[in-house]
Amino acid sequence: MNRPAGLWLLAGTLLPAAFPCAAQAQSNVTLYGVVSTAVRYTSNLDGRHHDQAELVASGIGGSRWGLKGSEDLGGGNQAVFLLENGFGTDDGKTAYNALFGRQAYVGVSGDWGALTFGRQYNALNNIGWAFDPLDQSWGNFWSDPLYTGGDIFFQGYRVNNSVVYKKTVGPVSVQLDYGFGERAGSMARGATFGGGVMFQQGPLALGVAYDQQRPGTGANTLHNYSVGASYVFGKATGYLGYMGRREDRRETGPDARFGIAFVGLGYQLTPALHLSGAYYRYKQSGNVTTQFQATPIPLGSGNADAVSAVADYALSKRTSLFLEADATFARGGTVGRETEYWGGTPVTDVRSTTRVGVMAGVRHLF
Repeated sequence: MNRPAGLWLLAGTLLPAAFPCAAQAQSNVTLYGVVSTAVRYTSNLDGRHHDQAELVASGIGGSRWGLKGSEDLGGGNQAVFLLENGFGTDDGKTAYNALFGRQAYVGVSGDWGALTFGRQYNALNNIGWAFDPLDQSWGNFWSDPLYTGGDIFFQGYRVNNSVVYKKTVGPVSVQLDYGFGERAGSMARGATFGGGVMFQQGPLALGVAYDQQRPGTGANTLHNYSVGASYVFGKATGYLGYMGRREDRRETGPDARFGIAFVGLGYQLTPALHLSGAYYRYKQSGNVTTQFQATPIPLGSGNADAVSAVADYALSKRTSLFLEADATFARGGTVGRETEYWGGTPVTDVRSTTRVGVMAGVRHLF
């Protein structure tokens, strides 16, 4: 890992020297944001047949505001930055325990690509979400089936202390990312690295991404990966994909493995009304335990089926209403993962459970 880290540092040092100074630098700053909230009802939230009604922040698309800008450096090069805050529309609190917890980076870009430094999305996030049948460029929603098993397939997708390189050539886009672990005496502990490739031409889009994380405490390593495809035909778009995760557990026994396959369809029924629906199949195996208990509880293998549908009606170019419904059928060890994530307490004495939800809300872009 010493070599990749050294190359990133060398690139960050040499690139600014390659830019000619601009006599009349042109700059711009843009304020933007999303405000989204919804009323949601969920049955059997905790596996003990307790229902819940709530006002949820960011019903579809995370509520945020941000500042982004650029400055012309001459020679086709630009300085770029982005600061993005996440917040809850239910209580007004800042998300992620940070003022700019969603993103915060600065860098340079040109015909050679873009190199940015800070808190940023890895390739797995940027490519993986593009093939979620229910994303449709709005962003994930509160109970997205890709969270089955405890939001593990995108866990850690915002990388602190990271360097990201992006480049697009014709229909192909590439991203490479590296996050410094910043642990004294070790370049590996706490470090992350990954990358991905996206192909988009005409109605077809294909993507693949990989991310590896080394926890700061030692030997265990997390491997996340994603493959996906979409195809536009008329007013409809079809989606197909698979996401996987492997947790190396050298200190505690066999690895834990997780996977979710999905297929879905989006359809622009009218200029204002968009409909989408999807089916997801989740599976876990190996040394799977609870996520948030002080002493992990063994859960073992299991699986789940999830279905969901979304109707989004645009009142204007910036404001829309949405209605969503979902159902998740969990079995075996997946019951413990699901009930711990959604209800707070893992249920281990129930072999199968069903959770059904419906959500209605409003979203405004600015």
